[in-house]
Amino acid sequence: MDYLPILEDLIKIKTDNKIGVRKAFKYLSNFFNNLGIDNKVVEGCFVAYKDNIENFDVILNSHIDTVKVQLDFKKDDKYFYGTGVIDAKANVILMIHAFLNSDKSLLVISPDEETESNGIYNFCQYLKRKIKNKKIRGIVSEPTDLKVCIGHKGRFEYVVESFGKSMHASSVNNCINPIEILSKVILDLKNIPLKKIKVDKIYSSSITPTMIKGGIQSNIVPDYAYVLFDVRSVEEDIINKISNFLDNKEYSKYIKNRLNLGRHYADFYMLKNKELIDKLSKYYEISFFNATCEAYYINKFLNADVVIYGVGKLEYAHSKNEFLNLNDFDKGIKNIEKLVELIKE
Repeated sequence: MDYLPILEDLIKIKTDNKIGVRKAFKYLSNFFNNLGIDNKVVEGCFVAYKDNIENFDVILNSHIDTVKVQLDFKKDDKYFYGTGVIDAKANVILMIHAFLNSDKSLLVISPDEETESNGIYNFCQYLKRKIKNKKIRGIVSEPTDLKVCIGHKGRFEYVVESFGKSMHASSVNNCINPIEILSKVILDLKNIPLKKIKVDKIYSSSITPTMIKGGIQSNIVPDYAYVLFDVRSVEEDIINKISNFLDNKEYSKYIKNRLNLGRHYADFYMLKNKELIDKLSKYYEISFFNATCEAYYINKFLNADVVIYGVGKLEYAHSKNEFLNLNDFDKGIKNIEKLVELIKE
């Protein structure tokens, strides 16, 4: 099957919003209907299955949504360009190909991986009720540069709020300045001991301030300010580590710290099945996904061994330079069938 026209159609549907996601799911539904394959939307996810939704051994997952469009689609003989081309629409195609060419597989396309992850979170809980104690495995397709990743970083949004007393900026004696307190928080969190892991190389947890806000006028000390941290983990329970660390600081009575509310967060995930890792390493380069994806949910709720595999270089995702090498895409199409066979054995 020539997948490039299908990929081009999907890239041209802007899925950085819910309306676009619905359009893409409608496109996929028409595609599978024409092949006589059952499909439907379950808990927000697009699902295709050949027998019934409970009869499968492998979940094949990727996501159709993208970050905000930064680059419209264009192409030449060697490359496709555009927001979402590798994150993750080319990888949606890899999962479609794997599904069409394997028995007892379930195709699940997420609607909101770049935002709340409500789709895969709710779908996995729905599926857990359907297939109690069933042993399954999974592939999540993300831009891994054709390497098999055996884990991924956790990702959290962590907020620290600081409180003081509003006053004239010249009255600095005994002033509790929330902005100054947050500056201490930021510097202190740079020194919190964080873990590292080694897979093909060393990967580290990180705590990065990405948004800060406070103050209403240049000559007024504010009574409130906050900073938001992007937290990436290669360790379990990192949020409690941060909270306990800040609770023991002298400024703790002037701050409140918490997860940013309103979304599900994927924690650090690592495949623990050494036998499977050893088998895969005979055919694929083994690595670690240096970002976050939805493998965590499939593992947590369905107790599945999950690997991450796909086409495209992660560093070009979410950028104005996102592109797909068509030769690599062909390699991914050829390699994915072997990967499905290996994880099913």
